[in-house]
Amino acid sequence: MGQFKQKTASSEADRFEALSRISIALMSERDEASLLHLIAQTAVDLTGATYAAFTLRPTNEQGEITAPSEGSLFYLAAIVGVTEEENEYFRHLRLGGEGLLGPIFRHGVAVRIGNIPRLMHESTTEYGVRRNEARAAAFEFAHGQVPADGLRTIGMPHGHPTMCSFLGVPLLNRDQVVLGGLLLGHPEPEQFTENDERLLVGMAAQAAVALENTRLYQATYMQAQEVNAVFQEIADGVTLVDQNSCIVRENARARHMRERLLKDGHTQALEEMLYAPAARALAGQPANTLSVQVPDDHQEKREYVVRATPLHFPEFTRRSAPLGNLSQKQRTKLFPQAVVVWHDVTEAQRLMLEQRIHAETEAQRSLLQTILDELPSSVYLVRGKDARLVLANQAAKTVWGAEWPRDKPMQEFLDENQISIFMDDGRPLPFAQLATLRAVQKRETIYQHQEVIHYADGTTLPVLVNAIALAEGKLTINHHASPADRSGVSEDEIAAIVVHQDVSALKEAERLKDDFIGIAAHELRTPLAILRGAAQMLVVQTLRGNGSTLEAWQMESLQDIDQSTMRLVELTEDLLDVTRLHAGRLELHLEPSDMVALTRRVLKRIQASTQHHQLQMTSLTDYLIANADQRRIEQVLANIINNAIKYSPAGGLIEIEITQDAAQQVGYIAIKDHGIGIPLQQQAHIFGRFVRADNARNISGTGLGLYLCRELIERHEGRIWFESRENQGSTFHIALPLLVDLDR
Repeated sequence: MGQFKQKTASSEADRFEALSRISIALMSERDEASLLHLIAQTAVDLTGATYAAFTLRPTNEQGEITAPSEGSLFYLAAIVGVTEEENEYFRHLRLGGEGLLGPIFRHGVAVRIGNIPRLMHESTTEYGVRRNEARAAAFEFAHGQVPADGLRTIGMPHGHPTMCSFLGVPLLNRDQVVLGGLLLGHPEPEQFTENDERLLVGMAAQAAVALENTRLYQATYMQAQEVNAVFQEIADGVTLVDQNSCIVRENARARHMRERLLKDGHTQALEEMLYAPAARALAGQPANTLSVQVPDDHQEKREYVVRATPLHFPEFTRRSAPLGNLSQKQRTKLFPQAVVVWHDVTEAQRLMLEQRIHAETEAQRSLLQTILDELPSSVYLVRGKDARLVLANQAAKTVWGAEWPRDKPMQEFLDENQISIFMDDGRPLPFAQLATLRAVQKRETIYQHQEVIHYADGTTLPVLVNAIALAEGKLTINHHASPADRSGVSEDEIAAIVVHQDVSALKEAERLKDDFIGIAAHELRTPLAILRGAAQMLVVQTLRGNGSTLEAWQMESLQDIDQSTMRLVELTEDLLDVTRLHAGRLELHLEPSDMVALTRRVLKRIQASTQHHQLQMTSLTDYLIANADQRRIEQVLANIINNAIKYSPAGGLIEIEITQDAAQQVGYIAIKDHGIGIPLQQQAHIFGRFVRADNARNISGTGLGLYLCRELIERHEGRIWFESRENQGSTFHIALPLLVDLDR
């Protein structure tokens, strides 16, 4: 008996020693799979079991249980004592709290069975009934109502090794929740004792703590890895320093910045960004934010906000066990005393500046829009060669009879709304000749351009258009708006501001005036003809000797009457031509005409009327054939040449040159004088009605001649323009399209 007790005591001592060793091993193991296998193998070694299995419930990354302790939800985490084939089989097996496992998995109590076959009885009942009976028995066993022999089994899984003896204990966490189970088996009966059960319960308790520690360590390690990754990848530069301002740790951004500043010799900037803020933080001064500018790799200035903060660690952390026998200096190095953070605010500052500029621009734009909306005239701003709208006031919508969407080209807007633009004489105005298009395509500034808007419903609106081309850089519109609202003017685009003035009332007044002038001119024709005829008859009859002889002064008076009535007749004809033009009743009788011969006829006739001026014609071609109304072209040439004579009071040479552009099929006539010229400030308006230059006030004239010249030439699809310098003379140019010479 004493010998048995001695053997038992020796066995218990061996178990205790093994348990102590396994406890140390469990506390040091950090790999969960290795830990579980170690527990299973130790259980086999200490109990003499043939095989051991470690089962666990599924958990998430934080170690939280994700499935209930029912059903087939326990998986095999480690197994010892089986073949490779059996191991592979059990790895895919899910165990539930049924049969003999019910008390372990469902109720958290140990189960020790000496002979499993004795619990297996032949049963004809279905599986569901047997499962419920097994669950009821497990409940009664867990509450001490029946012994282990009262448990019911529902059978072994197919392929399970032969097992007679069974010992299973639950793995419980600190809240007594079942985490899993440690299961032992032996093919022989009655192999596990009560001591084995107590030993296994103790091992399970230690295993639960070790498993929780391992999972906590793994979670902490993962968090540390994440924190380190964030620390290294963060856009800010972060530096940790000790109590002597020595760098303990720094991330890649801070290290790159520090090394670059040292390499480039910017030690002062490094002092301002790192060491000075760290010293203030270590001295206990309140944390403050500094702004420092340093050059980047491309030597461009970047602005950084630097903040240094002291770090405070609990005393128990400083003296914790992991530091072991480290010296105080080594301990201090492990616990940094301050953190310095460099935050690049260059882009943020730039964005804030852009946002402020955007807000200011929008405010100015809103104010401008408000001002424009209060104006009675249509005002809009366009950009680009296709005249895309930037902004417009409310009156513009009234003028166009439709809303012009922002950034839509003018041509598309007009086409969509079936709007056409005509000249004031009723002829269609080519799109490229619109004042708006001339401003954005040719940088022209156009004043008082007459256009007539024809709407889709057939109504019209006469307008005066002023288009001012804006110089590059004079206009900046918001570039940071959304794409749908972006309306900035780029550097390579021309912008123009266009004003439309509704002149319907003026046109009506002008029509009434033209009607009156037409009526007056028409009524003057008859009495003037009678007056001139009478004066000419008196002169002729006197020269023939009929009637009384007239004195010299009487003959001179009759000649003055004749010349004055002739000028009045010419004036009435001009006035009638003006009214015909405005009424659209001026008809041209076009026919192929030789411009060279026509010009010679006009020169011959005018040369006979002046002795102080020499008319000299030069032509580089024998003839130029144009489709023209000869009488009207003669009227134009006579007007310009007579002006050259009239405004050259000192006499002299008047040159007429005829040329052609064969490629473009255009003929040119130039009339050059050396007279008084036209003042620069009045040149833009010289083709207007009743317009005369200030330096010509003492010379007779009506101011209608050049107006009629322009209208007549444009009705021939030609152009007329001039070059002039005051007191140096003028050169007027006429361009007419030529007929194609099929004989050449």
